[in-house]
Amino acid sequence: MYIKNRTASILWKAVFLVLAAWALLDGAGILAGHYTRNFPHMFTNISNLAAWVYFLCAIIRLIIRKESEDGVPFLPVFKYTVTISLLVTMLIAHFMLFNAMFKDGHLVWCLVILHYVAPCMTLLDWLLFDQKGKMPVWGPFAWISLGVAYLAFTMIYVGVFGRYMGGGTTADLTSYPYDFLDPAIKGTGAVIGFCGAMIIAFIVLGYVLYGIDHLMRRK
Repeated sequence: MYIKNRTASILWKAVFLVLAAWALLDGAGILAGHYTRNFPHMFTNISNLAAWVYFLCAIIRLIIRKESEDGVPFLPVFKYTVTISLLVTMLIAHFMLFNAMFKDGHLVWCLVILHYVAPCMTLLDWLLFDQKGKMPVWGPFAWISLGVAYLAFTMIYVGVFGRYMGGGTTADLTSYPYDFLDPAIKGTGAVIGFCGAMIIAFIVLGYVLYGIDHLMRRK
């Protein structure tokens, strides 16, 4: 099941671009006239930036190729990679970092958009506008690429080279962007376990989408 309406697909993606752009600019501090140095260190921002680039390219393709109404997504591996990445972002934020979305007792709306609205809109874009039954069985192992690359880069950049990526949810208590990635705080075993759990979570979510995709095709 999918909506065979190119205009609706373009409008949905355009709304995503506007909301995500505002949230990213606000989160980076640019709208307030400064730049937050830890902005590119957070997986939330990286995954949302990747999704923003994807949807911009997808809109351009839909506008240029007016015959593209078959529901086959533009660069599907890229799309499902950002979809899974945003879903993991939402789950981690909700169950592990929910308090970080509040400042002085009030919700920070840019974080709400990046952690909830953007992931939900990305998932719904797939549910509403993509033809089902097109996901390959090997897909979930390709869609973990962004998350694995982020974990590997962070652990090497900070753990091996001693560079700084802190100042996010860690309040400068560690050089890591998240305290659950710092072996000095959580312990080496706990960090390895967390990274492994995240990779498994990416793959499991991928196969959940794969199962839904093929189930919806049969129905």
